[in-house]
Amino acid sequence: MVVGSLCAFYMTLERPHLVSTVEAQLKTDLKENSAQLVVDDAQLRNGNLNWSMNRVDDQFVSRNFEQNKQKLEIKKSGFYSISSQITLRCVYANDDDDDVNCKQEKGEVSISILNNNNPEKALLKLFIIIKNFSRITQPASFSSSIRYLREGDQITAQLQTSQTIEYWQFDRAHSVLGLSWISDYPPDSTHQ
Repeated sequence: MVVGSLCAFYMTLERPHLVSTVEAQLKTDLKENSAQLVVDDAQLRNGNLNWSMNRVDDQFVSRNFEQNKQKLEIKKSGFYSISSQITLRCVYANDDDDDVNCKQEKGEVSISILNNNNPEKALLKLFIIIKNFSRITQPASFSSSIRYLREGDQITAQLQTSQTIEYWQFDRAHSVLGLSWISDYPPDSTHQ
């Protein structure tokens, strides 16, 4: 019983220090091994999306990546957690119409997160169907996966819409792309 009490005392004494050390290490790992970007242009136009670090405080690109407007290049091979979220908001300027234009506009928005611009092997796909949404409703889509990426791979996002969409656009603060390095173990034949 004395040994058990001493172990409990030791754990209680050491735990706060251990927790703060683990938290600090996790924050360091996140900044060194991750990238998180926001959509740069709010307009819904077909083509490759531009990404930015300028509009939200928690956006960053670590040393494992090199970023330009449309591409995020992988600098370290390994398994990555890839996630993306898109959120839309109605931007109709005339308040007198009581969201009529927001509710009446219909369409589909899809985003494919691609590796080396290859649509055959999309890393992620996100879809939103715009139909009967009011200005206060923000349709959103989220997707994530774990994939093996090689040094030199270039990640892009391609936007497709079913038609011209006038009154809806990206909510830039909530439309993000994130990648986090998990492990550098080489892939076996099932991951290639």
